[in-house]
Amino acid sequence: MGNLYTTSDEAKTLEIEDTDREGHPFRMVVTLKKLNMVTMLDYFLTNEEAKGIAATLTSEKNQVG
Repeated sequence: MGNLYTTSDEAKTLEIEDTDREGHPFRMVVTLKKLNMVTMLDYFLTNEEAKGIAATLTSEKNQVG
């Protein structure tokens, strides 16, 4: 799996990777670190789900500025 995007803020990390998993070309991983505990949540996304997320994040009403 190749890392396509990573962002971190203190105890939180969001990563997006490409995958070889059939029908789910993307994996989104959310990692939370708190009180010496690490929790990783991963989501395998379809192309349609990835497009929906991208559209939501890039729509004009969601732009800051």
